[in-house]
Amino acid sequence: MGLAILVGTAGITHARSGLACFGAAVGEYLLPGVGYALLGEYDKAVIFGGLRWATLSKYASYARSPNYLRDPRDIYKTEKITVAGKERQKVDIYLSRETFYGKAYASMYSNLTFVTIYDLYDGCGAKSDTYGLMLSPFRLDHFWAEATFWAPTVYAGVVPLGSDNVTYHVDSDLSRQEMINLSLVQYQLVGIGEELLFRGVIQRSLYNGFSGFLSKNAARWTSLVSASAVFGAAHSGQGFSANSGVAFAAGLYLGYVYNPEVDQFDLIEPIAIHAWWDTLLVNRRLRESKFVKRKAGETARNPLAARTYPLFG
Repeated sequence: MGLAILVGTAGITHARSGLACFGAAVGEYLLPGVGYALLGEYDKAVIFGGLRWATLSKYASYARSPNYLRDPRDIYKTEKITVAGKERQKVDIYLSRETFYGKAYASMYSNLTFVTIYDLYDGCGAKSDTYGLMLSPFRLDHFWAEATFWAPTVYAGVVPLGSDNVTYHVDSDLSRQEMINLSLVQYQLVGIGEELLFRGVIQRSLYNGFSGFLSKNAARWTSLVSASAVFGAAHSGQGFSANSGVAFAAGLYLGYVYNPEVDQFDLIEPIAIHAWWDTLLVNRRLRESKFVKRKAGETARNPLAARTYPLFG
């Protein structure tokens, strides 16, 4: 994500014509609400800035706990097992209450920051378009008849997940239902924030840049592939979203939906696809997986030695 933020910030610098606008963008990135206040956009200072402060504060309160697991190696563990003669991957996820809530609020903060980056990249003047884009997952009138929306969404609802080989080890005061409830908000925001950044800022900026020396059709395809590569790189690491190859393929699909023809751009449908894809898969995984009580101090590396495994998305 750090790479994506840097690229997005570079896009802001390029898009700005006035020093005041650039200064406001930097101020907003560093201190939520300040940049918008400098621009006189007090509604966004309260709404976007307030939401970022609130989620950052919630994250900090959980992250300060000694029960918060920072290292992914303490949270995720995978191993190969054989079931009915077939090799499968067994996944164990260790979550304290503080770890689950802290990482959920950190994710919300990051994606609200992506929303802000897009909103400021798209221009300094007061406008309400970003509010409408944040409602994209529920704007069915825009994509209800589009097969490009329904094909991945239905697939996410029926594809086998192998959740019988996933076990959550959670604190006794962390229930499956509250994880499902908070994940709904978290992953809707993931779809909104990531699409506004990766498609709305990065892919669009690359398209504008490549159009300066390539034909528009070549610029369209080059920007689509390049932005998808950045999207894939941002999804490397550990956890269920750690497969950069899958993320690259998803980026190609979402990038095509965003820019299906030369000079045609539409963020609503890719936001909706991404938001519902993530939400459905996470909801199903939480409902179908096994839950057991986490023992005091138990982590993925305890009692085993520090062993790391490649994880899948």
